[in-house]
Amino acid sequence: MAVKMTMCPPLADHVIERIKDLGIDVDATRDPEEAVASIRDADCFYGRISPEMLENAGKLRWIQATSAGLDGYFFPELRRSDATMTNLRGIYSDVIADHVFAFILMFARGMHVYHARKLQGLWEKGADVIHIGGKTLGVIGLGGIGLEVCKRGRAFGMRVVGVDPAPKDRPDYVEAIYDLAELKVMLGESDVVVVCVPHTGETEYMLGDDGQRAMKPGSILVNIGRGKVVDLESLNRHIESGHLYGAALDVYEEEPLPPDHALWKQQQVILTPHVAGISPEVQGRREDLIVENARRFSAGEPLLNVVDKVKGYVVDKNPD
Repeated sequence: MAVKMTMCPPLADHVIERIKDLGIDVDATRDPEEAVASIRDADCFYGRISPEMLENAGKLRWIQATSAGLDGYFFPELRRSDATMTNLRGIYSDVIADHVFAFILMFARGMHVYHARKLQGLWEKGADVIHIGGKTLGVIGLGGIGLEVCKRGRAFGMRVVGVDPAPKDRPDYVEAIYDLAELKVMLGESDVVVVCVPHTGETEYMLGDDGQRAMKPGSILVNIGRGKVVDLESLNRHIESGHLYGAALDVYEEEPLPPDHALWKQQQVILTPHVAGISPEVQGRREDLIVENARRFSAGEPLLNVVDKVKGYVVDKNPD
């Protein structure tokens, strides 16, 4: 009997055809109520599954998430279910790491200052310059994105250290890996701190007021992980006081960032509207990963990017 996949929302037609070519029956809909009916006899599901869908799923064994981040996916019944969940980790790693270094280099060369003057028609020299070679880059979260950030830091001659909740082998481009209990040690020695962790109970407001106070005076904070890891009111205070030299954010506690938020007016804060993962390369990678997991599922092979549903992120390395 053929494997059945329910999709809500549907993938592009050409991707659906690639999955059908694997011998998988695909039922795609944009209507959540139709998905509730379809999922009753589905073996796998693509999309953001709801409690009602899961309750009606009679034989569901695999859920493919639509993104790498899983904010809003989990509810108690899903965590307890036997269905395997996979995400899209890895397809954005180099792209987001490039965005991180665009932020860092803007501060290093004073580009944010010169751009503001350009908009005023000012030919005026003089902005802080930071020589990043020899500076310490501290990366919180050494998953795919974090390790790509580390590689770029090392290529720029930075000393690279990291913090990660899961024990792992230390790559040669990372000088030291601290555990979470030593986070403040790393914060205190880092000239640039980059947040690359997902939002979990463990990471929520990891860089609240207390964490930001532990950062090295004059350092820079970059967040491309999840908004609720960094408290923005505290961040605004630490920028205004001069304790932090600057901050660059692509993710926020509330999105979009309210137009009256104080950070909009801070010259030493660079803001982008959750676009760090955008690249012409990403869509093809996304499609290939979903199709490959569909092939593996149909063939009874180990899936890629299996999520630990208790922790809320991928823990183990992918199979070869």
